[in-house]
Amino acid sequence: MLEERGRIVAIETDAIWVDTFKRSACNGCAAKPGCGTGLLGDFFSSSARVRVALNGFRADKVALNDTAVIGIAGNALTSSALLVYLVPLVCLILLALVGDALFAEAGAVFGALAGLIGGALSVRWYSRRQRSNPVFTPVLLRIEPGGDHS
Repeated sequence: MLEERGRIVAIETDAIWVDTFKRSACNGCAAKPGCGTGLLGDFFSSSARVRVALNGFRADKVALNDTAVIGIAGNALTSSALLVYLVPLVCLILLALVGDALFAEAGAVFGALAGLIGGALSVRWYSRRQRSNPVFTPVLLRIEPGGDHS
């Protein structure tokens, strides 16, 4: 189970809304102050708001700005990452090969573009169908009262 901490920003009767923060991989690096990658990571970092079901936690025991620790199964994250990266790439290569066989270089270029767009749209379609799948929804693991979410 992969864990992430976030700040509770809204409370419903059966769920909470959590702001999680995207961090660059080099947050702990000693060279971060002088590194361009670390600066770009900080510049493009933003928060993502996630709705998490309370799953047995009582809403009256949760307060705004508490730290929520949420989790998602590691295999769900791995399979999702493979899907997001692999499907558009495979579609790009296949349609580029088909376009090249039928219409030479211009066909390869247009086939690659069509494959990339088609692959991305098929990933989007699949992810919308899986939206309510419990395997891909985050789970509330614990609440840390008034905690620091950094």
